[in-house]
Amino acid sequence: MSETSLARIFLIGLTACAYAIVPIMAWLVDLKVDPAAFTQLTAFGLVFLVGFGLLCHRRRIWSLLCIVECTGLGLLLTTPLVISTYVAFALKMPLQDQQLLQLDRVLGIDWLSLISFFDAHPLLAKSLMLAYQAFHYQLLFLPVVLSLCGDRARAYQMVATYGLVCVIASVITIWYPALGTYTDFSLRPGDLKNINGMLGVEYVPQIMAVRENPDFVLRLEHASGIISFPSVHAAVAVLCSWGAWTVRWIKLPIILLNTLMLLSAITEGGHYVVDLIAGIGVAGFSIASVLFISRNGNVLIYRNQFRQEARQT
Repeated sequence: MSETSLARIFLIGLTACAYAIVPIMAWLVDLKVDPAAFTQLTAFGLVFLVGFGLLCHRRRIWSLLCIVECTGLGLLLTTPLVISTYVAFALKMPLQDQQLLQLDRVLGIDWLSLISFFDAHPLLAKSLMLAYQAFHYQLLFLPVVLSLCGDRARAYQMVATYGLVCVIASVITIWYPALGTYTDFSLRPGDLKNINGMLGVEYVPQIMAVRENPDFVLRLEHASGIISFPSVHAAVAVLCSWGAWTVRWIKLPIILLNTLMLLSAITEGGHYVVDLIAGIGVAGFSIASVLFISRNGNVLIYRNQFRQEARQT
C-alpha cells in the first residue's frame, strides 16, 4: 500500500478506536454527557463523509475525496476528543500548578515579567490574540491546500497527527491537571491593558465543575479547551508548520503565524512556558509516529504475515 493509503487507514482506525474507547472511559469515571449536540455533530460528520465521499469516489476525484475525508473524519473526532479531556479531569488527580510553576522557575522563566512585556506592546498583543484564534482555521485550511497541491498523504497525516496529539495530551493531563497561570497568579484579565486574557480563565469553571460538582453534565455548547499541560496550541503550531513545509508559497507565512500562535498560548491561553515545551515534544513524537506508520506499515504487515505463515508451517 502507498503512504497515502496507510495514512488514511491510520486516521480511520484512530477515529474508530476513539469512539470505541472514550465512551467506556466516560462511563468508568461516571462522567455524565448530554448526547444531544454531540449526536448532531457526529451525525453531520457521518452524512458529510459518506454522502460526499461516495460521490467523489464514483467520480474518481481523489483530491476532493481527500478533502472530504479529512474534514469529515476531523469532525467525527471532535466528539470523542472533547469528551476525553473531561474524562482526564474527572479522575480528580491533584492539581499540578505549583509543580509547573516551579519547572518554569527552574528554566529561569518569570511569567509575570513575560506577560508584562507582551502587554506593554499593543501591536504584539493584538497579533498574538489573532494568531491564537487561527487554531481551527489552519486545521481546516491546510489539509485542503495539501490535497489540492497533490500531497494527499500529508493531508491525512496532519489530521491523524492532530487526533494523536489530543489523545496523548488527554492521557498526560490525567496526572498533570492544572488551572493555568492567570488563576495561579490571581491575575484578572481587567488588570491588563492590551491582552484580553479571557480565554485564560474562561475554562476554569468547567474544570472545577467536572472535578467538584457531582451533578455536572458535559454539554458541547459549554465545552472548553481545558488542557493546560501539555499545550495543544503549541503542539498544533508545530504540526501546522510541518504540514505547510512542502508548500512553498505558504510555508513562510504559516511558520510566522504559528510562531505567534505558539507565543499566544502564554498570553491568551494562560499557559506556563513548560506547557509549551511539552506541547512541542508531543507534536514531534506524534508526527514521527504517524510518519513511521505511514511509511513502514507495509513492512510491519508483511512481517506479521510472514510470522503467521511460519507458525502454520
